[in-house]
Amino acid sequence: MGRHRPVIVALIVLVLASAAGQAQADSEAAEVRLIGFAGRLRLSLSLASFAVYAPSLNDLRLHAQQLVNLLEGVGGPHYVRLPDADEPSRGLRPDVASLVGWFRDGSLRPEARVRIAAAARNVSFYLGMALEAVLAGLRERRLDRASEDLLRAYAYLSAAYEQPNEIATVPGLRTILRLVGLAEAEG
Repeated sequence: MGRHRPVIVALIVLVLASAAGQAQADSEAAEVRLIGFAGRLRLSLSLASFAVYAPSLNDLRLHAQQLVNLLEGVGGPHYVRLPDADEPSRGLRPDVASLVGWFRDGSLRPEARVRIAAAARNVSFYLGMALEAVLAGLRERRLDRASEDLLRAYAYLSAAYEQPNEIATVPGLRTILRLVGLAEAEG
């Protein structure tokens, strides 16, 4: 056993280094997914804004449907394949449901995981409310009423993103980005 001890120690060190490397890779993959999620949420705010200021009901419906597709993803019940559209296959709502799982148990402090879970629940709630408002806007036959529904969707999406300000806010995506050290990276 004595002469095999250096080999055993080297194997243990190699396994530990490999595990540490995997944890680092998992953390980096989670960060990449989170930054991508933040970018798609910002895109949803743009789509809602385009819909609110659309000059016609048809234009509003196009942007609203793009927003529905972004929120639900390809598997969503209200997803409609649009011509010449380059839309992500995963929706924001399915992604936020798995957001907490993106971070392995050991990659964050326990109190950060609890706060991320609470913020993720808020983001999920706001995305659900935004989807309801967009769907209501798609059912409207008058441009002014449809615009009001899309304005509500914009407000919910903005709450989900949690724009930074100097007043007290309900935690959302920016809280998660800040807790994992990505608030500056996502721009």
